[in-house]
Amino acid sequence: MKSLFTLLVFAAPLHAQTLGALETFTEEDNANGWGFYNYATDEAFVAPWKLPGTTDAEIFATFTQGSAVSLFADIISSEGYFVGDYHSAGIDTIYCDVYVEDITTFSDMEFYLFSGDTFYYSDDYETADSGWSSLINSLSKDQWYIYDEDDEEFVEVELTDAILGGIVEIGLNFYPNSTAADGKAIAIDNFAVLPDLAPPTIDISTQGSNATVSFTGIEGVQYTLESSSTLLEPGWTQIGAPIEITGPSETTVPLTSKSFFRMSAQPFYIEVP
Repeated sequence: MKSLFTLLVFAAPLHAQTLGALETFTEEDNANGWGFYNYATDEAFVAPWKLPGTTDAEIFATFTQGSAVSLFADIISSEGYFVGDYHSAGIDTIYCDVYVEDITTFSDMEFYLFSGDTFYYSDDYETADSGWSSLINSLSKDQWYIYDEDDEEFVEVELTDAILGGIVEIGLNFYPNSTAADGKAIAIDNFAVLPDLAPPTIDISTQGSNATVSFTGIEGVQYTLESSSTLLEPGWTQIGAPIEITGPSETTVPLTSKSFFRMSAQPFYIEVP
C-alpha cells in the first residue's frame, strides 16, 4: 500500500525548481512528460501510466534482457517543477514511493541527478518485500557519487551549491538481479522535492514560571511545538497553533510541572497541476 506524508497542499505559479513540488500522476498528462530509459536497447520512451490490472495512478517500466531501467523527469516533465536551481529554492530532500513487482528478481535502486555534463548517484537502496515502499534521500546529509570511467569506480562527491544550482534531470535507476526479472514491473508515485526535514535544534530558557522555546525555521516547513512530562508515547501535547516561519522564532510557555519539549517538522506540498 502506498503511503505519503500528511499533505499541506497549496496552489503554485508555473515555474521550475519548486520547493515542495509533488507529482501524484493522477492524470495521464502528468505522466506523459516523464521518461522511461531502457538500458537494454539504449532508448528513451514516454513513461507508461498506470500498471496494467490496477486502478492506481503512477508511472512504471518493465525490465528487459536483465538490464537496468530509469524513470526520470526533465524540463518537459511536470511543467518543469523538478529541475532548475535547487540551491536557491532550498531543496534538500527527495521523496517518493516505489513499487517492485517481484523482489526475488530485483537487486537495488538509486536516485540520480544530472547537472552540467555529469551524473550524480545516491547510495543504493534495497527493499525487503515486493510491492510498495518509500524512499527518502538528503542531498546534504546522505552520500553521493560520480562514476570515474577511467578507473571504472564510483567516487564520493559533495553536492555543491554550484551543482545543485543547475539540475536538468532527476530520476531513479532500477536494477534487476538477472534475466528472470524480464517482464517484471517497477513503478514510482508521489514524487516530491522538499526542504531539510530534520527537526530544528531548539533552545530552552526559563524565567519564573515560564519557559521560552527558541528555534530557527526554514522555508517550506510547518513546525509544531509539543510538550510532555514523561517522554512516553502517547503523552505529548501540542502547544499552540503550528508555526510557519523562516528565521528565528520564540514561544513562551507556562510551566505547570516538569516539562520536556520537542519540535516536529511537516513540509508543505505543492501538487503539480
